[in-house]
Amino acid sequence: MMFRAFVLALALMLPAVGRAEPILVGGTWSAVSTFGVNDPNAQSLELLPFWSGVSWDGWNRGVGYLLDEYTGTELEYLNDGSGSFTAFRFDEDLFNFAKIGGITAWTNGVIDRRSDGAFTYDSGTGRISNSWDNPEQYALFRLVMPEVTHYFLGIEDILIGELYNDRDYNDYVVKFDVPQPVPEPGTLLLLGSGMAALAARRKLASGKARRETTV
Repeated sequence: MMFRAFVLALALMLPAVGRAEPILVGGTWSAVSTFGVNDPNAQSLELLPFWSGVSWDGWNRGVGYLLDEYTGTELEYLNDGSGSFTAFRFDEDLFNFAKIGGITAWTNGVIDRRSDGAFTYDSGTGRISNSWDNPEQYALFRLVMPEVTHYFLGIEDILIGELYNDRDYNDYVVKFDVPQPVPEPGTLLLLGSGMAALAARRKLASGKARRETTV
């Protein structure tokens, strides 16, 4: 009975140890689909509704243009389960934005993060949004690696409700990394102890069975 309780406690601990996702709100990560692979100038990310196929900056200047080098890998995007937008915030306190691109008519755009973890963007033209109340303005991608998860955030500077919005999410694109959590030594020791106890129990049961067979 005590052994079963130990195994149950250990099982309950493991999900917390393996947690690597700092997204605070539920959503679905879906693999990015590609098209136009035989045309080097083709828009490489087929993301609806994140990419409408039209951009004021050019037909091949959507967010996929800035993430071309990551297609063909395990790149995914966050959605509500049906491919549409979902609100999100981040749980991680310490990470740095690195701007990897931006094609926009505005020059004063500023990205930031609120105290609750929601991303914010001010285009400098009176258009202000955040990823919690206005998730339709943001396209979030991730690339999960063994030791780190790379995130890419594409922003649409024109509000979705405006007539001339083009949904290309290329106006401000940043990258940030979140290291995969490493189990603490105490957790590893507990896991090893559990495995050793299980092996000992099996060995004991096997020896008992042999003795009973001999008798």
